[in-house]
Amino acid sequence: MNKLVALSLAIGGVGGIMTWIYTSTPLALSIPISFIAWACFVAAGGNNKALSSTITAWLWGAVVAWLTALVLIPNLGGLPAGLGVPASIAISVFVLVYGTKVKAFSLAPGAVYGYAAFFTAFLAGTDALQSASLGNPLILTALSGIAGAVLGMVALNVSASLGK
Repeated sequence: MNKLVALSLAIGGVGGIMTWIYTSTPLALSIPISFIAWACFVAAGGNNKALSSTITAWLWGAVVAWLTALVLIPNLGGLPAGLGVPASIAISVFVLVYGTKVKAFSLAPGAVYGYAAFFTAFLAGTDALQSASLGNPLILTALSGIAGAVLGMVALNVSASLGK
């Protein structure tokens, strides 16, 4: 089978199954989050190293965003002229990017995607920041990101077996 057809079938099939699982539960917001992590994994090389790099950087980004929402925004929100949230984001993005100096977090796009995915979930209303549930955007982002990266690997393996 043509490799592009095999890749298209694998991504479509695995993506469809993932979407079916998510829409059968209250996890529909996980669909875009998982697809972003999946794309990050593929862009990082689509191999075992890319899987671990994507997941660790993704988690770094999500944790930095969670700390921003939990600590910085509430404490800097009172700055004049609406500068609290922008200052919080500026500080946390500096920490986010500087933290990619650590080898485990060095996939900067993965860290940024995890950070952005967290705020997508947070702004969509999953704002139980201290809850040990999927209502906590950190937990939702972390689990959806890990699932997306792993499903990306599954799709590439299916594609490789079809495209021989």
